[in-house]
Amino acid sequence: MIVNAITWHSITVEPENLEAQKAFIGETLGLPLAMEMNGVFVYALPDGGMLELYTPQTAPDFGYNGSIAFGFRVDDVEAASAEIAAAGGELLGEINRVPDLDYAYRHFRGVDGRVYGLNESKPQPR
Repeated sequence: MIVNAITWHSITVEPENLEAQKAFIGETLGLPLAMEMNGVFVYALPDGGMLELYTPQTAPDFGYNGSIAFGFRVDDVEAASAEIAAAGGELLGEINRVPDLDYAYRHFRGVDGRVYGLNESKPQPR
């Protein structure tokens, strides 16, 4: 497996803080909203990274370590998944592909019990 960077980040905020956090990410940090899906807000970074914003109600059942998780950009998410499983990691769900963003991802629970992500992505134009 070749890890190129940490490029997926997840923040879980309480519902009463959601609008303020969305404004901070979009207006203050200047990150464009790439998509919204089922109450999850996905922001694109110029290097191909993603920042996802959740509430406890929209986070996956396996959770994101309380409030923050991150993931590793790899060259091949399928091969990396196999290596994680062989090393004792628990694969969570299937590999998901988002063709509009040229992005693929999967979550896993590491041997430390924390949730992480694997992703393939290409830099996004600004």
